[in-house]
Amino acid sequence: MNSNIIPDGIWPVMITPIKQNGDVDYDALKKLIKWYEASGVHGFFANCLSSEMYELNRKERIELTEFVVKHSSIPVLSTGTFYDNTEENVDFIKELSDIGVDGVVLITSILAKEEDSDEVLLERIMEIVDHTTGIPLGLYECPVPYKRLLSSEAIGKLASTGRFVYMKDTSCNADVVVSKINAANGSNLKIFNAHTPDCLHSIRHYGAGISPIGANFYPELYTYLWNNGRGEILNEEVIRVKDFLVKNDGIVHHKYPVSAKYFLSLRGLPISEDTRKSIEKLEDEDKKQIENLYDNFLALSRNVGISEFAISE
Repeated sequence: MNSNIIPDGIWPVMITPIKQNGDVDYDALKKLIKWYEASGVHGFFANCLSSEMYELNRKERIELTEFVVKHSSIPVLSTGTFYDNTEENVDFIKELSDIGVDGVVLITSILAKEEDSDEVLLERIMEIVDHTTGIPLGLYECPVPYKRLLSSEAIGKLASTGRFVYMKDTSCNADVVVSKINAANGSNLKIFNAHTPDCLHSIRHYGAGISPIGANFYPELYTYLWNNGRGEILNEEVIRVKDFLVKNDGIVHHKYPVSAKYFLSLRGLPISEDTRKSIEKLEDEDKKQIENLYDNFLALSRNVGISEFAISE
C-alpha cells in the first residue's frame, strides 16, 4: 500500500482482454497496461464493470488485480465487494490489500437492496470500515445490479472517516457531481466523474478527475482535457476535444465493451472482440461506424497536436 492519497487525473475503468476460449489474455493485458500509461493516465481502476468483474470468479479477480499491480507503474484500485454479507466482503478486501492495491472499492448496489434506506447502506459501509483498519477504500455507484447513488450528505459522512480516497460518480448530473465535490472538500476522498458529457464541467469545478469508459478508446483525449481544461480561459482546441468526446459518446456506449475492444484493435493492440458478457456481436455497420470514429480521432489528434502512442512490444 503506497499511501492514503491517490493522484488526481484520469483513471480508466480497465478493459480485460479475453481469448477466444474465454481465458483472460494476459499477454494482451500487459501491452494494454503500457499503452494506457504511455497515454498519460494517472491510475487504474481494475476489476470493475468494464473489466467484466461479474463474469470472473473470485480467483480470477485476484489474479487479474495482482497482474495489473505487478505490471503497472501507477496506482491501482480494485473492486472488493461481491457478497451479501460483511464477513465475506471483508475477507476479500483484505486479500486485495495484501496484493498491494492502492485502494479497494465498495459497490453501493451490492451493499444494500434497492428498497433499503440510505441509513442501511451507510451502516453496512461503516461495518466494512470498522473491520478493514488501515485499508484505503473507494466508492462505486455501479449501475449493475442496479444504480445506487450516494447523497452529498452521505459523501460528507464517509469522507469524515478519513478512510475513503476515491469515488466514481455515475449520477450523470453536473450539479450533483459538484455538490459531492463540495461535500468531500478538505478530505482524502476524491470525486471522479464517469460521465463524459459533463466531465470538463466537473474538473473545472475542482473535481479530482475522470473515470469514463471513453478512456478505453482514446485516453489521451481525456488527459489532454485534464492538462489543458482547468485554466481560466478555454482555448479552441480544448473545446474541440470536448465536443468530439460528447458527440461520439453514443458510439462508445453501443455494444460496449466489445466496441472498445474493436477500437483498440484498430489502434494496434492485440485484443480480440471476445468477451464473457452477453453482448451482441458487432455487425458490419457497427464496425464501419467504429472505423469512422477511429479516422475522426486521428484527424482531431493531428489538428490539436496530440501524438498517437506506439504499442509497446
